[in-house]
Amino acid sequence: MNIYSKCGFTLVELAIVLALSSIILAFAIPGTANLINHSGRHAALADLIATLNLARNTAINEQTTVTLCAIGNDSKCANDWSFPIVAFRDPTRSRQITNDTQIVRVMHSVEAGRLVVRSGIHNYFRFQSSGWSRGTLGHFIWCPDSDDDRHAAQVRINMGGRPQVARDYDGDGVVEDASGDPITCEGI
Repeated sequence: MNIYSKCGFTLVELAIVLALSSIILAFAIPGTANLINHSGRHAALADLIATLNLARNTAINEQTTVTLCAIGNDSKCANDWSFPIVAFRDPTRSRQITNDTQIVRVMHSVEAGRLVVRSGIHNYFRFQSSGWSRGTLGHFIWCPDSDDDRHAAQVRINMGGRPQVARDYDGDGVVEDASGDPITCEGI
């Protein structure tokens, strides 16, 4: 038995394998970026819509007011939406958590991209016992880390308190806001 038997690759075989691997990776990497943007958007929207729906349904089922806002360290609604977003029972409409039993759901910051909130003059959204969000209309925009508008998403809260996901109506690959203008991530 020869202890020095051939067991390895020649330089030519190694070069061929490396060339094929680099060609395959050249096609796979751009697709991976799109997949990451898509999955980040999907995860952020699913969590946001679940939080909004649970807040609205809790208001209806328990016949109480539910507030959704970013909660600061003082347990009050904050203007900085980078804090955790919390849906909580707010029967006194104080926009403050005084007891942990008030909390309906906590939505921590998104893992990929960023969430931008436009809530008009308020720093909160409020669902009445009817489910309506009268007086606290607004929207959430999710932007990928790349700021590519084609991967952005918007969720609007209508007067009935229902979340609506913005769509691309003109086929340009970018979703439009309520006015029909394309959503942009640049500068927000």
